[in-house]
Amino acid sequence: MVTYIVMLLGAYTSAIGAGLSCPDWPTCYGTWIPFLQPGLIANSPYSALQIFAEWAHRGLAFLAGLLILATAVTGWLFRPQESLIKWSAMTALILLPIQVLLGGLTVTRELQPIIVTTHLGVAILILLCLLTTTLAAKLRPTIV
Repeated sequence: MVTYIVMLLGAYTSAIGAGLSCPDWPTCYGTWIPFLQPGLIANSPYSALQIFAEWAHRGLAFLAGLLILATAVTGWLFRPQESLIKWSAMTALILLPIQVLLGGLTVTRELQPIIVTTHLGVAILILLCLLTTTLAAKLRPTIV
């Protein structure tokens, strides 16, 4: 669910023209929380909403990354006999650093269409892996 929300927030960020509202990466205006320095926001060519959308997309993506890691570890520890669960979660985890790199390139390469499209494509693959993991776990409940 969090991964899907990250994707929706990314689409919203793009739709409002905020893809470069945090002009550096991984920080935003050289800081992790730009809203603690109101002068940065006031002097930006972007609105506070645009900056917030991009900043929130990055923050929620970080949280999603931690949850993907937890999902992969949990699959390997608690469902070692379930290959589909283990490998779909692990594939999402393997795709994660690629997605992070693409997210950074999206900003540093100023929204080059091939990078933006690939960033979305990898997000869809990650979501597919996580949905597979979830469905496999639900269809084969563990016996305690």
